[in-house]
Amino acid sequence: MTITSEPWTEAYVASAEDIVLSKLEWYRVGGETSERQWRDVVGVLKVCANILDSDYLHRWATELKVGDLLSRALREAGLSQ
Repeated sequence: MTITSEPWTEAYVASAEDIVLSKLEWYRVGGETSERQWRDVVGVLKVCANILDSDYLHRWATELKVGDLLSRALREAGLSQ
């Protein structure tokens, strides 16, 4: 897909994994009360299930101290093992 024909134009796009991790952090910081953040996390996990880099997700979830939330979200999305 072409966004612009201008040379030297950059665009940054967040991966599905980074969106999930960011929203889990926001959910935690917000006192784990935002249904919108939680619904977004579970939705992204469901839609992108076949393309997610689970090693990356788990590694960074542990680093960001949201591993427990990731496990819960994966279960809710029907993706836990």
